[in-house]
Amino acid sequence: MQAVAVRSMRIFVCAAVATVVVAGCGNNRVLVDVDVRSFLDPSDLVNTYNAPPFIPASTRIDPIQVNLVETFEDFGAADAATLDIAIDYVNNTGTGTGDFTLYLGDDASTLFSTAPVATLNVNLQPSTTTTGTVRIQADQRVLDLFTSQRLFLGADLAWSPNGVEPLQGRCVITVLTARVASRLSIF
Repeated sequence: MQAVAVRSMRIFVCAAVATVVVAGCGNNRVLVDVDVRSFLDPSDLVNTYNAPPFIPASTRIDPIQVNLVETFEDFGAADAATLDIAIDYVNNTGTGTGDFTLYLGDDASTLFSTAPVATLNVNLQPSTTTTGTVRIQADQRVLDLFTSQRLFLGADLAWSPNGVEPLQGRCVITVLTARVASRLSIF
C-alpha cells in the first residue's frame, strides 16, 4: 500500500516537473479575470435617480478597496488588460442622458482627482431600459494598478434631463470586469 503511494507521488512530481519545463519553453502567458463588480456593496450596484426637469442629478460611489491576488506581482508586469462595463438604465419617465464615469487608483484620498478610466454615456427615453456598454484597453497606469496587491475604485453617476418631465428610474451595474494578461517568469 505504501509502495503505491510512493509511486503515485513520484508520478505526480515527474508530471509537475514536466509541466514546468514545457511551460518554460512557451510564452508563459497568465490570464487573470477579476470580477471587480463583486467588490461593490450590493447597495452600490443599483442607483435610483430622480432629476427634476432641466436640473441634472448625480451621485458618487465612494472609493472601494479591491484586494487582488497577493502574489500577482510575482507573475511579472501586466502586458495588457481589458475592462468591460455594462449598465442597465431602467428609465421610467423623461428623456435625457445617463453618464457613468469609472475611476481606478492606488490611493482612496486622491482617487477622484486622477483621470477617469472609462466613461459610458447613454440616451434615456421614457418607459425604456437601455443598456450601455464599453470595453477599454488599459493604459500603463491601470496596468500597474492590476499588478499591485490592491487598488481603489470609485464612480460618478449623473443624469441630465432634457425635457419638461422629470428623469426618473434606476441604473444597475451589471458587468464590471477586468482581464489582465501577464507573463510568468519561471526560469
